[in-house]
This record gives sequence, C-alpha cells and structure tokens, in this order.
Amino acid sequence: MLQLERQNQLLQWLQHRGFLSTVEVAKHFDVSPMTIWRDIEELEEQGLVKRVHGGLAIPDWELGTQADPMDSGVPGTHHAYPFPAGLQDPRRIALGKYVAREIIRPGDDLILEGGSTVACLIPHLDVPNLTVITNGLNTLTLAQVYDTIQTVLCCGGVLNQPNAIFIGPQAENFFHAYRVDRALVSASGLTLKDGLVDPSPIYDSMKRVMCRSARERIAMIDSTKIGRSALSRVMGLSEIDILVTNSDADPRIVQALNEMGVDVRLVPA
Repeated sequence: MLQLERQNQLLQWLQHRGFLSTVEVAKHFDVSPMTIWRDIEELEEQGLVKRVHGGLAIPDWELGTQADPMDSGVPGTHHAYPFPAGLQDPRRIALGKYVAREIIRPGDDLILEGGSTVACLIPHLDVPNLTVITNGLNTLTLAQVYDTIQTVLCCGGVLNQPNAIFIGPQAENFFHAYRVDRALVSASGLTLKDGLVDPSPIYDSMKRVMCRSARERIAMIDSTKIGRSALSRVMGLSEIDILVTNSDADPRIVQALNEMGVDVRLVPA
C-alpha cells in the first residue's frame, strides 16, 4: 500500500473513532510502529491529527468525548462515553504517571480498584505483559482505548451506576480466587488515626478483599484528600506498602507518616 493511501485510510478511521493506538494501527496496516509514527508526524504537521500518549487523536479530541466503540461510522450517529471529571484532574493524572513509570514492572499482575484516581495510570503504562483485574467500567474502557494492557479481567456483581463499579458478594468472591503482584486503590480520605477512609462500608469491604489478594498494596491519594475523614475505615496505615500523593499535601501529616515508617512518594501536581 502506498503511503498516501495508508494515510487517507488512517484519517477516515480516526474520524470514526476519535483516538487510535499506535499498536492497533500498525497491526491493521501490517507495518512497523516506526512507520506509523512517521505517518503521524507528517499528518500532525498538516494539522490533521495530534499525537497523544500511545497513539493519535483528532485535533479537538479530549478524554471523555471519544466516539462510541460501537459507532457505525455514519456522522451524527455516535455517542460520547461520559468519563468522570476525575480522569482529567491534574493531581490524579500526575499520580497516574508516577505509578505507571516508577512502580509498575514488566509482567506484573495487578488489581486496579475501579475509581478514577487509579484509572489515571492506564494511559501512561509502557511496560509489556501486564495483566489487570478490575471492578471498574471506566478502567475497562480506558484499557480498550489506550491498548496499554495485554490481559484484562473484570468481575461481575452489582453495578453501582453512579461510580461505574461492580460491588457485592459476587464481585468479592471473584477477587478471592487471584493472587497478584500489586493492588492499587484509592479512597475518599486519609487520616493519621484511621488510615484510608471512605463513605461507603459496602465498597470498603470490596477494597479490603482486593488488597488481601496482593503481595504489595499501593494507595494513590491526591493531596486534597490527605487529612480528610469519612464514615468507614478501608485499611490502616500499617497495611499500606506505598502511599503516592502530591507534593503539596499537608507537610505535617506527611512528616508524621514518614515517622511512622510509611513509604510516602511525593509527586509534583
């Protein structure tokens, strides 16, 4: 196939999808990723596409407004998937980048709790042979969009629609069957007295099961939640192996956590 023909087909495909990963484009055209990157560079110079982590997008594409994967391709017939605003929060994105680049290792088996803070790491993963187990619909959708995870497993259970997560006994039993390298969770708050806290006892039980299935437990808590309390205790500070938060977190609490022996990683917002 000639380069011009490939680029024309690429642009038509992109208009229907909004975002394409480099991996899927290279496989589709049976060429190397470097060939695709050269196509992307030329098209970007003409203002027809923009480069994003892991692939390319139409110039006005933003996370949360991509075309429905079931889109027929007919203009005016697609629907946007409503990603939560938290996935565009700079603080959470910074945490996701750090964890993806500094903590996750090739071949890791991971449990990703289905909240938006943890989901922010998916676009920035860049290591091979990852397996992810999750209870989050947004997590599943991001894994499909960015194609950064090789194997994805999802539990069943009761769908909590406001948060797009599966909860309940069926979901918990699913996670009992697995043993993974790392579990990544977030919470509504963190206090020196109670550790990770949340407003929902039902979902807290789910997070505890996830963490018991992992050899290492990583909490991703943006700095606005440090010092914030809530109704239910998820886990104590001694149960956390690594706490990742933003560098503008309350310094008194950070110092106290360090003195308690918590491995705190501070990430610029």
